[in-house]
Amino acid sequence: MKAMRNQRLWWAMGGLALIAAALATVLPLHEWDEAFERSLHYHSIFVSLAIFSVAYVAGTLLMLPAWIFPVAAGAAFGFWWGLLAAVASSVIAALAAFLIGRFILRERIERVARRDEMFKAVDKAMARDPVKVIALLRMSPVLPSGLKSYFLGLTGVETMQYLVASMLGMLPGNVLKVWVGSAGRDALSEGGPMKWALLGLGAAATLGVAFIIGRIARKRLGL
Repeated sequence: MKAMRNQRLWWAMGGLALIAAALATVLPLHEWDEAFERSLHYHSIFVSLAIFSVAYVAGTLLMLPAWIFPVAAGAAFGFWWGLLAAVASSVIAALAAFLIGRFILRERIERVARRDEMFKAVDKAMARDPVKVIALLRMSPVLPSGLKSYFLGLTGVETMQYLVASMLGMLPGNVLKVWVGSAGRDALSEGGPMKWALLGLGAAATLGVAFIIGRIARKRLGL
């Protein structure tokens, strides 16, 4: 049953990727990209990065799909600035949700967590090797990114240990997704079969890595 659910999930993700690629060919994304470039003339790169970071943190706290933001960072800022924006914003967002889960909304989140089998498995595994468990969770799509942070705030992990493990776990995914966003921007602006082929390979690699790490994480947690 679990294998069937996983298969349906990955088929759905693949379908969404194809839909996104199809929309990219018909929507005026190049015009939006030019509008963003013009907006940078009115703001410094640091102000633009700060605005992006606020949006990233707010989106994470509202549990929007986290993959959107690193891809957007690559498309908006290019690879290196986009990677800086994605890494810094993802760490700030992870810390904010963690602290909210630990100190502000603990009782409400605990009521949800007690009914969640995934949280029970995570909480049990954290006692053995918290750094490895957090890093695996960050690399895998077993839970939404914001929900992981809220749940981890309920565990006994130290804040600094949580931050280091989260940053290490999120880094590979951030690199891949920012690269996909940057490559997609280049493909839309310059075109050419090689650009689109590289974009497709990057998207496939991102899905493949998430699938493999997800299986490892589930096995590690006994799910």
